[in-house]
Amino acid sequence: MNRRAPHRPVRRGFTLIELLVVIAIIGVLIALLLPAVQQAREAARRAQCVNNLKQIALAMHNYESANGTFPPGCQRQAAAPCGPPYTSGSVFCAMSSYLEQGMIYNAINWNLNMYAGANTTISGVAMNFLWCPSDPAVSKSYLYPAGVGAIDPVPLPMRYSSYAGSVGTWFQLPHWSNPPDVFQQRISQQNGLIVYVGYEKNLCVSGSAIGGYNRMPVRLAEVTDGLSNTFAFGERAHGILSPSDQTDWHWWTSGNIGDTEFTTLFPPNPLRKITNTQGLSGGSDAYVAAASSFHPGGANFAFADGSVRFIKDSITTWPFDPSTGYPLGVTLDANLIYQMAPGTRPGPYQALSTVGGAEALSADAYQ
Repeated sequence: MNRRAPHRPVRRGFTLIELLVVIAIIGVLIALLLPAVQQAREAARRAQCVNNLKQIALAMHNYESANGTFPPGCQRQAAAPCGPPYTSGSVFCAMSSYLEQGMIYNAINWNLNMYAGANTTISGVAMNFLWCPSDPAVSKSYLYPAGVGAIDPVPLPMRYSSYAGSVGTWFQLPHWSNPPDVFQQRISQQNGLIVYVGYEKNLCVSGSAIGGYNRMPVRLAEVTDGLSNTFAFGERAHGILSPSDQTDWHWWTSGNIGDTEFTTLFPPNPLRKITNTQGLSGGSDAYVAAASSFHPGGANFAFADGSVRFIKDSITTWPFDPSTGYPLGVTLDANLIYQMAPGTRPGPYQALSTVGGAEALSADAYQ
């Protein structure tokens, strides 16, 4: 007797329409998921940025405990006795031993300018805690050829910083050749925590080397606005600058305004808000000297009490004159001293950068 062959189901593949539907569904799911993945990555980068600033703020307080002042932001120093003074070391150089960089601190020849030949290798050391993870351009290095970046005719390797100390509303870099009254007026306009101390070291008068502080670093007792209402450090987005500006600004070893100090003369992330302003005291411009970041909606700031908070771009700042690029009522006179017209009022953003402005400021004004 013949047995019937067992029934075998017919196999068929996906139709073209079914395949296209599946691909479309996968595409929609990826489109929905991708922003969430990007947000999660940015949240992780922002958390690392906050941790970097906390580490810097802790080092600042350790420096203050050991020295009785907050660290200086900038000074001028000659490359040799009786030579002309140049901008020298940064706040991070001064704090390096408190940032677990004792080898860097010990390698610096403090009797020489930071850009004298003996100190040029320091600038090329990578300090990844000075790099915001959302700003990948800041991790790049650059080598200046001999005779370009350093004072002596040697190459200068350079690394960069995403963070800068708060010099306050104004930045002043007076020159030793200024008349004494102009020098002191410019120095006195610095109202932030991390300031240019005006130490003209190794100048010569009648062949004798001289030097002395024209302004001491800020002491804890001077922060009368309250530590929790005073900026200490903030971010600067290195990657927003042009390629040439990226190599020439934000040097981690330099105390200049365009390198490791920022001013609240301009709003946070000014690139999104105002026309660039050239010719600031110290040679930088608004986009270089202001606080900025790649974090959506604002930037991270370390306060004098050691806390780190996110300040939104929408924080109230003083209005700007689009024709000048400066705040309404603010001018810079022939002696490079800032003048404020009667009735000119800084905003909460500016108030947060002063150590003793006596402004009435509540947390809901900036959070």
